[in-house]
Amino acid sequence: MERQYAAFISYRHKPLDMAVAKRLHQLIERYRVPRQLRGIRGARLGIAFRDQEELPVSVNLSDDICTALKNSEFLVVVCTPDTRGSMWVQREITQFLQTHDHDHVLAVLTAGEPEDVFPEALTHVGEEIVEPLAADVRADSLGRTLRRLDHESLRLFAAFLGVPYDTLAQREQRRKRQRRLAIAATVFCVVLGY
Repeated sequence: MERQYAAFISYRHKPLDMAVAKRLHQLIERYRVPRQLRGIRGARLGIAFRDQEELPVSVNLSDDICTALKNSEFLVVVCTPDTRGSMWVQREITQFLQTHDHDHVLAVLTAGEPEDVFPEALTHVGEEIVEPLAADVRADSLGRTLRRLDHESLRLFAAFLGVPYDTLAQREQRRKRQRRLAIAATVFCVVLGY
């Protein structure tokens, strides 16, 4: 049986792209779906495919990539100025769109302007020009970019779950507030005990 993936992460093998893809991979696999939104998917979004983590030693990597694309629910493209000219990213998008709808292709805008970095396969459906759903994580340093990704990934997860971003963001804020209150209560009890 083929492995099923929540998302296939497409990116260039450049330092910024790789760092964002690695963090995104971790965020997808570690995200806990809010209890009220758990349906068929369960408590986790699922497994993400990132070539450096998932590819086995193989005679034909192209077949493995095609299989992973076919068995992924979403394609997430990490977009930087190098992405637009990448033949491999273009091929991955085109291959994915042979078996999936265009609304299952998402972008992470990491550097540059959308019109300069989004691959053509991402912005065109036939003759029609479309704007893909994108999480904007652009910042002036890698650390800030990754911190923005931690928050902006909710945009992608909302698409995975089929809910409005605002709904997921509000639930995440409530969850963080409850966690802070629980920590404060624990600290208070410990201090009170002394």
